[in-house]
Amino acid sequence: MFLKCEPNPHQNGRMTRAMMMEFQPGSRFAIDAETLHKQPHLLNAFSRFMHVRIRILDALAYLCVLLGVLGSISFAWWLFIPGLAACIVLLAIIRRTAGNMARKAARRSTDDFRALHDMGCLWFVYA
Repeated sequence: MFLKCEPNPHQNGRMTRAMMMEFQPGSRFAIDAETLHKQPHLLNAFSRFMHVRIRILDALAYLCVLLGVLGSISFAWWLFIPGLAACIVLLAIIRRTAGNMARKAARRSTDDFRALHDMGCLWFVYA
């Protein structure tokens, strides 16, 4: 369910949040969900307007923080805490969504699988 931290060999072993994908037993691949979340324009190669979807969801997450801060100024000092918690949870969900979009594209087409690998967002994980 959650993303795993894996070293990305395309970025000199930098640790990143990755979604694991298994085609056949014994062949595990990792998809760099963090990079796809930070650079959603990479997802446009697989479907139209993916970057817009990710940015709108990001805006909703940050709106939760803003509403929490405004509520904390107006009503009770502690209202920023649920807003911050909601933002953190939403950003994790959005990161996972970006990974799911890439995983579906990789399963759908060999060309998309190769494109993800060429972007540096997909690599083989040794078991």
